[in-house]
Amino acid sequence: MATRRSEVNRELLVKLVSDIREASYMVKTLISKSFSDLGLYERLALRYLLIELVEASAAICVHLLRSLRGIEAEGYPQCFLKMGELDLIPMNLAEKLARAARLRNLLVHRYWVIDDRKLYESIKKGLLDFEEYARIVEEAMEG
Repeated sequence: MATRRSEVNRELLVKLVSDIREASYMVKTLISKSFSDLGLYERLALRYLLIELVEASAAICVHLLRSLRGIEAEGYPQCFLKMGELDLIPMNLAEKLARAARLRNLLVHRYWVIDDRKLYESIKKGLLDFEEYARIVEEAMEG
C-alpha cells in the first residue's frame, strides 16, 4: 500500500540507533556468560532485549520506507525484506533481520514455546546483524 512520502526524521533515527546500540551492549554483557550460568531473570532479559532490538530496527525500517518511498510495510519481517529488495540494505541482512522479527513475533505472541537455549544461540549469532544495520543507517544519515 502506497502512502504519501514525508521528510526523514533524523532525530528519530538517531534515537532509534542509540536504542539499538544500548540494547546491543546489554546483550553482549549477558552473552559473555555461558548459557548455563544465566539465571532466570537474565534469560528473560535476553527475550526482552531481542524484542527491543527488533522494535527499534523495525521502527527505523517503517519510517524510512514511508519517508523515502511512500511504502507502508505489512509487518516487521516484510519491512526488512522490502528494504533489501529496494537495495536500502543488503538482501542477506534483510533476510536475517526478517528472521529475527519472526522470532520477536513468537516471543510476543507465543512466548511459552520459546526454548531459551536456542534463543541464546540465535542472539549470540545475530547480534552483529543489528549492529551492522545501525551502522548502515548511521552512514546513510551522514552521506
